[in-house]
Amino acid sequence: MANSSTGDSVIHRVARILEAFTREHPVLTPAELARAAGLSTSTAHRLATGLAAEGLLARAEDGRFSVGARMWELAARSNPLEDFRRRGLPFLEGIHAAVRQHVSLAVADVESGTVLYVERLEQHGNAVRNLGEVAARLSLTETSPGLAILAHEAPPARERALAVVREGHSGEGTHDAAPHLRATLAEVRHTGYARLAGVLVEENVGYAVPVFGPGNAVIGAISVVMPLAEDRPELVLPVLVAAGRGLSRAMGAERRPYGERAWLRGQRTGPAS
Repeated sequence: MANSSTGDSVIHRVARILEAFTREHPVLTPAELARAAGLSTSTAHRLATGLAAEGLLARAEDGRFSVGARMWELAARSNPLEDFRRRGLPFLEGIHAAVRQHVSLAVADVESGTVLYVERLEQHGNAVRNLGEVAARLSLTETSPGLAILAHEAPPARERALAVVREGHSGEGTHDAAPHLRATLAEVRHTGYARLAGVLVEENVGYAVPVFGPGNAVIGAISVVMPLAEDRPELVLPVLVAAGRGLSRAMGAERRPYGERAWLRGQRTGPAS
């Protein structure tokens, strides 16, 4: 129920308080919190104080706020994403050891047109700029895991995502203009993997495979990001496909949704880019 002069509900205002904390700004004064949340200082302070009393925020002696330990506790014990992250981590570690590049685990939010990264292993000493940090959201159609997931979504969900793309891109020259995107998604379904080069970061290339769960519904994707100058599909794809198949089994997929044959088809027909 809305109970403020702006019509915002208490839940919406609390969500804005929690969303104000970022990787770059993990600790905020009451005034900074109010500005970031778009609330009055008195409202932000009152809500933050209440959240701190419940352990969802922490309050330092100087009055600054940060995310509380109870927030992590609640998410870790009841969020299905934590189970996906936990089961996926050994597979990411195996890929990381084999290819020595950035490896990530992601899920999609089709309605918002974004990919949410739930785990990442970095390649230390590598100059690659990888935007897919843990808890970061990136465009569904501008990332290889986004394409890998979207290609295997149920048609109604896929069409909703395409509608979001049409709203956000008026030109037909972009890589994710709807006609080109439909062809790309069809190619991803055919080969079993997605490849995207030079989109968010010009010097990067990303590969991703979908991960399936009960009923063989797509639930996420595993991806590898490397310098385009070091592009090695013959090294990355066998490891990535095997990991995707193994994690799919671990997550309850009823049959092998894709495998080496899909990868071999991709080698004959060329990668989706």
